[in-house]
Amino acid sequence: MDWVKAEAARARHKERSAIFAAAAGHPRGLLDSVRRRLIVMVLFALAPIAGLNFIQGALQLAAAQQEARQRLLQHAQADASTLEKAFASAENVLRALQNVADVREGGPSCPAILHGAVLSLPFASNISVLNANGTLVCSALPLSARNVAGESWWQQTRRGNSFVLSNRVFSRAARTEVLVGVLPLREPDGRFTGAVTLSIDVAWLEGLLRRETPANQGVVSLFSASGEELLSNARPLSAVLFAGQTMAPPQAGRPPALREAQDAVGRGFTFATAPLGRDDLVAAFALPTDRLFRWTVLTVAASFALPTLIVVVSLVGLWLAVDRIVLQWLLYLRRVTAVYAQGHYGFRPTRIDAAPSEFRALGHAVENMALAVRERDAKLRQGLAEKSALVREIHHRIKNSLQIVVSLISLYGSGVRGEDRRRFDQLRTRVNTLALVHRILYEAAEGSQVRLSELLSELAGLLECACERPVRISVEAEDAPLPMDMAVPLALMVVEIVLDLAAGGQDEAPMGRATALTLAGVVTEGRLFLRVGAAGLQPARSGAGDLAQGFAGQLGGTLSHGADSGRTVVSGDFPCRP
Repeated sequence: MDWVKAEAARARHKERSAIFAAAAGHPRGLLDSVRRRLIVMVLFALAPIAGLNFIQGALQLAAAQQEARQRLLQHAQADASTLEKAFASAENVLRALQNVADVREGGPSCPAILHGAVLSLPFASNISVLNANGTLVCSALPLSARNVAGESWWQQTRRGNSFVLSNRVFSRAARTEVLVGVLPLREPDGRFTGAVTLSIDVAWLEGLLRRETPANQGVVSLFSASGEELLSNARPLSAVLFAGQTMAPPQAGRPPALREAQDAVGRGFTFATAPLGRDDLVAAFALPTDRLFRWTVLTVAASFALPTLIVVVSLVGLWLAVDRIVLQWLLYLRRVTAVYAQGHYGFRPTRIDAAPSEFRALGHAVENMALAVRERDAKLRQGLAEKSALVREIHHRIKNSLQIVVSLISLYGSGVRGEDRRRFDQLRTRVNTLALVHRILYEAAEGSQVRLSELLSELAGLLECACERPVRISVEAEDAPLPMDMAVPLALMVVEIVLDLAAGGQDEAPMGRATALTLAGVVTEGRLFLRVGAAGLQPARSGAGDLAQGFAGQLGGTLSHGADSGRTVVSGDFPCRP
């Protein structure tokens, strides 16, 4: 006995689990969910904060770029100022020498004067005087006769009056690379008579740059107007960084732009340029990008990452909170209601005791509602059972009363002969049909429905005994339910049709032999199709009889009479409500 109870409990638990699984719903749209709507609302709420943080990050990035531009520009300008001082000193020395007569005319004391000037200048390697044809007149260092008329800086000197600085050249006198500073010599009438040149030691200038800016603190280079690199504190690195770069001075009124470059190993550098103020010379200063923007990247990244992190953490927290605090208990309550909907009113939602107070109150309300529904359902079932019993009793009493009527008809009709006896028999058959229908309704499992196949089968057995001639009735009907109000007119209509066919003439079958009749019925798409067929029989009256037509009209349809392969066929089409 205990084993049976345990099996029953397991079966109930399995059924409830299946109901729980079936109670899970699916969103109908993108926002058809509490969780998703809350997430969208939180996103809208956090969007202004995140937007402000992104704007702040963008402003910080712009400020950092401006600061980096200023830093690079200051370094470039500082280095340019250092070189400018050296070039200005060279120009001042040359302007002082051009006023010495022996130097302008290349007199006997010219080499000594030039040699003394060289000794007073740490960056000078040689000073020379050239005539109007570019031929060497005198020099601080012993130097064979030489003509520089083909040099580009000499052509520039002949056309102007200001100090000119040449590109990087090799000096045979100093045996080193130099930058030649040239100051033209002109008479008061403007006639060009020659030039004074000063060779500036490139090694000394680059050493000056390295002292001002060590290579580990940045890369400094000086470029000519044609883009040729003249000086650098880290020449191998600068040759790679600035290769292919256009070193034009920035346009007036515009801040110098930051530019990008890479070294031989692919490390990124950022550099800025500053004009030197003479001969379109440009100084460039470069720093590794990661060092230049080291803290800027962290600050800007934090400005962008912080709102993103806030949004992500908020969404994750909201997702978990909604799931654990709201959706978990909503889903549980929906499953509980699904269990109650299946009629398991004895189920108690014990898990709801761990829910928040709002859901706990809702769960108790649902449980109380289920108990009220259970009590009301029990009362309704009891009332329905009583009414069904009363209806069955009514059908039983009507059947008994009709059987009494049939007995009285049989009693009073026993002494009647001829046509009146035939009418008594037909009347008894019709009353028997009514009693048959009420017996079927009394025995039916569904009080408001009869089965088509059962009704036609019972009628076939009744009519085989009631017909005037021997007949054998076969039933071909599906087991379809029919409303109770169709049973009586349908049965009486079938009786009238069969009796009419049985009373009619016979074509070929010998007398005494049972005639085959067929009762066929099917319910399709809410309509009842009935067909009565007889081989070799003709109806006694035209059509299927006035009573049969009347019953057909009561059913809402019509009867038709015809022939099919030598068989007499009466068919009808009637609406059949659910």
